[in-house]
Order: sequence, then structure tokens, then C-alpha cells
Amino acid sequence: MKIGLILGILDNDFCNSIVKYASKEISSRNAQLIVIECCDIDRNNSAEISENLVFKILESECLDGIIIVTSTVSCKNTRESFRTMIKNAGIPAVSAGDKMDGIPSLVFDYKEGFNIIISHFISHKINKFAFVSGPLSDPDSLSKFNAFSEAAEKHGLDIPQHFILEGTDGYMPGYNCARKLVPYVKNGSVEAVICSDDELAISVIKYFKDNDINIPGDVAVSGYNNSDLANYNKTLTTVDRHLDQLFEKAAAVLFEQIFRRNNDLVFSCPPELVTGQSCGCDIKIKPGDSVFYPWTRFNGIRGRIAGSDNEDVISRLTGYLEDNNIAQCYVVQNSDPAKYAGQETPKGTLFFGYAKGSTVSYPKPFSLAEILPRHILYDIKEPMVIKPLSMNNMQYGFLFVSISDSMASFIDDLASELSQHFAYLYTKSKQKRLEKEIADAHESLMISNKRLNELTVKENLDKLINIRHLAANMLQSRMGAKGEYVLIIVEIDNFNEINSRYGFSEGEFVISCVSNILSNSIRDDDFLSHQYCERYVLLVKNIHKDPTGIITKRFIKALDELNSYLKKPYTISFSWGYARTNVENDFEKAYNAAEHDLLQNKQKILPRS
Repeated sequence: MKIGLILGILDNDFCNSIVKYASKEISSRNAQLIVIECCDIDRNNSAEISENLVFKILESECLDGIIIVTSTVSCKNTRESFRTMIKNAGIPAVSAGDKMDGIPSLVFDYKEGFNIIISHFISHKINKFAFVSGPLSDPDSLSKFNAFSEAAEKHGLDIPQHFILEGTDGYMPGYNCARKLVPYVKNGSVEAVICSDDELAISVIKYFKDNDINIPGDVAVSGYNNSDLANYNKTLTTVDRHLDQLFEKAAAVLFEQIFRRNNDLVFSCPPELVTGQSCGCDIKIKPGDSVFYPWTRFNGIRGRIAGSDNEDVISRLTGYLEDNNIAQCYVVQNSDPAKYAGQETPKGTLFFGYAKGSTVSYPKPFSLAEILPRHILYDIKEPMVIKPLSMNNMQYGFLFVSISDSMASFIDDLASELSQHFAYLYTKSKQKRLEKEIADAHESLMISNKRLNELTVKENLDKLINIRHLAANMLQSRMGAKGEYVLIIVEIDNFNEINSRYGFSEGEFVISCVSNILSNSIRDDDFLSHQYCERYVLLVKNIHKDPTGIITKRFIKALDELNSYLKKPYTISFSWGYARTNVENDFEKAYNAAEHDLLQNKQKILPRS
């Protein structure tokens, strides 16, 4: 039997404690615990929740029941979606932490918890309080804030608004709140700081210590949760939520549901004060115990596999798991993250498998809703955690790993590293795919250009025949013509480069400018034809003397004046070639001679841009 434990984000000591107690209770009933994070890719609103990987897993036939730790699920929409999903799927479920309508719920009595803290401080003759809360956008933090406010009102306390501070959910979340309270501690306006969790309390204490404020001599401090942090600091006063009792009851109620014994009651777990020196109690401590937590970050595999090749990644992962005594680990990669949204059955592959010191492989794709290939999944008997691997709104797969003592830090570290590696692989594959698409498009364009050029050559040959007739008509229409003319071929320099770098609109502008220069450089009864793109053909009558010198001067002068006026980031220029001929001569030979002269002239000059 497999039981799911649904958490918001597995990233702190409180979640470590939850998993520890839940695992113990589920294992005692000969069932396997699978811990699942529910906040992948921010898909928690009603429109997108069906695309959340965890919800796809819950809708599969892998799980026999679920325990939802609602106090760790920060989004209200997600909670509502859970309720809808449970109703539609008919999965036995229990809510642990907060009440969920229609689902058996075990709730934390926060009001009583803060009531016993305040009562205890008052017994120390302390009645000037400050309160440090977690982010009030988080429903659990908001519930604690409301409970503290009600408990304070019950004791007749009027706490100024500027003594109620909101901490962050990042590193050392209460540190900056303590900074704001220092002046009030020094002038006696604040005698005790009550924090909504132990992590906040310890970071508040750290700031006070760093600024020579004595705990509890100058100010008393309390936490809430009795987490592993509080256990490490034997001297922190806190509140035990009795997670052991809560999850013992949650497991019992869930199994009643599974075996068709319906139960829609709401249970409350009474909190208990755990006293330490931080509140002013005279508690004897062992040498080395301190109210100050040696704040450090977890340092594991971070930064060691992102961007590596897959063989190196497999080797490093294997060594890392061995170093941390991990029994089993499976890394599933989404076959196509870009097509994840909207897929009915997204596919995955087993990127990495490790079980009891040996690697596990499975080459075939499988449905991500199955978590793992069935034969592998059913061979796993120990408690496991499943964590989505995502980055920048892309779902790359998930990590499936056995539960360990340093679970939150270990899994966060490994998941972050794998997410970065998959993002790197996806970016590389996307780049290769784009390069191939560009290469294919270029090849297709070359084939199209070849066909177009074949058609253009035929069209131009037809044009040349027409030009030859036009040349004869042009000369015959002018009295005194000797039948001689000059054929000029003009080509715009670097036309393709201008088009590529500055766009087609600039290319059209260059054609317009060159056309104006050429038409203004010849007489009205001479002939100008725009043969294609950058090439023009001019027919200029030769009546009295060779006109090429005059036309060359006109071309050069007009180009200089144009570029001086425009001041474009490129220079408009063109090259030309001449051939003197007669209407009685072979026109194609004259055209070829002019083209040969053009090519020679282009070789004499540097490329123009």
C-alpha cells in the first residue's frame, strides 16, 4: 500500500520533522510513504492546476490515500483545487494542520499555543511584547498572526503596530526584523519578542547577539514548532505542536477512510510549552549548549554538475548518493518540457537510477503519471520523496529519492543542481534544433533561389532580345544616328550585405536611389532597364563621340553627393562595365563583353559597404 504525503515545499527543518513522524506512522502500518511537493511551476490556480505534475500523479492509480499537510501549502487556490480533485477522484484523504471542508482534518491549536507562551512570559513579569511573523501572504503564517492577536487580546495586551513585524521566507528571515526592534529593546519598550516559528526566533537571536544585546537579560525570545533547530539549541523556549501525536492520529483516520469507515470529524492537537533559557527560566544547560545557532548553509553537490556531460553527471551523482548513505534515487526527465502544458499523457525517461549501490537503467519512455516504470516502482518498499525539477516555468521532470536525516537540505541541493543541468541540456538541444531548422531553411532557400535563377535567366534572355530590338528602334528614331551605341551593365555593390544587415526596406531604398542616379545620367531617348535586384542595363546612343567618359563623371559625382547627404551607416555604390557595339553586331557578344568589363572593374576596387 502506498500513501502520499503532500507538502508545499520541502525546504526546512519543520518539514523534516513532519516527514520523520509521518514516515514512522505509515511504516508501522506496513505501508510505503511517498512524499510529494505540490508547488511545481507555480501552476496552482484553477486554470492551470491540472497541468501540475503532482496532480497528475494523484489522479493516477499509484496511491491508496493521501495526507495533505495544509499548513505548508501557501496558495489558497491550491487548497481549493485539492478539495475538488479529492472529490472527483474519490481518493481517501486527511488534512493535517488546517481544516478543509468535507475532508477529515487535524488542526493545530495556534491560539492555545500563543496563549501559553504569553502566560509564561507574564509569569516572568514581562508584559511588553513584539511579534515577528512569517510572510502574511502564507496562509499558515496568517493563521498564526491571527491566533497571536486573539491571545494577546485575551490577556488585555495592547501591542503597538510598529512592534508587529513581518519576516521573510529567505535566509535568516528574522534578522532584519530584530534590527528594527533594537532601539525599543534598549529603551525598555520591548521586553520579549515572540516569533511564529523557530527559524525566525533563532535569526532574531543572532542579530541581537551580533549587536551585544543579552538574551534573556535585555530581551526574552520565544519560537514556535519545537523543530530540529530548537532541539539543537537546547535553550530556546518554543511550543511543541506534537507532530508525533498529530500524524499518529492522521494515519489512523486515513486508514479508517481507506477501509471504508467514514469519518468527517475535526480533531485538535493540544500544544505544549517547551521552556529554555531564552525566556528567562533558570534552566541548567550542558557545556556547549547555546541559545545562538551557528548559522550555516548546506554545502553539498551545488555547482558541480550543471553544464557537465551526462557521463560525468552520472558518476558524480553516484558518488554523492554514496557519501550521503542514500539507498535509492531515480531522476526522471520530461521528454519534451516545451510540450508539457496541455499534454494528456506527458512522457518521461529514466535519466538516472540508483538502488542499493547499483545503477538502474530503463531505456523506454513511460508516462510521467506513473512516477516510474511499474516494475521499478513496486520493488521500492522504503519511504520516498518526489520533488518536481523545474526552472523558469519549465517542467524538466522530477527527483524520486529515499528519505534521509538531512532530507530538506540534501534534496533542495540535488534538485536545484539537476534542474540547472536539465535546463542546460534543454537549451543545448533547442540550439541544435534551431541550427538544424536554419540549415534546412537555408538549403530550401538555396534550392528555391536556384529554381528562381533558372527562371530569371530565361526571363532575362527574353529581355535581352527585347532590348536588342529596342536598341535598333532607338537608333532608327533619331536622325543622323550611325547605328552605334554603348551597352552599360551596372551592379550595386554589396547589395546582399546591406539587405542582410539592415533589412529589406533599406535594400529597396538603395535600389530606388541607384535607379534615380542612372535615369538622371542618360538622355531621355536613351534606354534604362532594371534587369534584376542589383543589376541594370543601359543603352546609350553614340552619335558624335564616345559618351562613356561623361557618364562615368556623372555616376561618380551623383554617388558622392548622395552619400554625403544621406549619412547612412553604409555607403551606396555601384560598379559598371562598357561595350561599344552596333545594331548590326551580335547583341549577346556585346552583352558578354560588357559583363566581362564589369567583373574586371569590380576586381580593381575594394568591397564597398
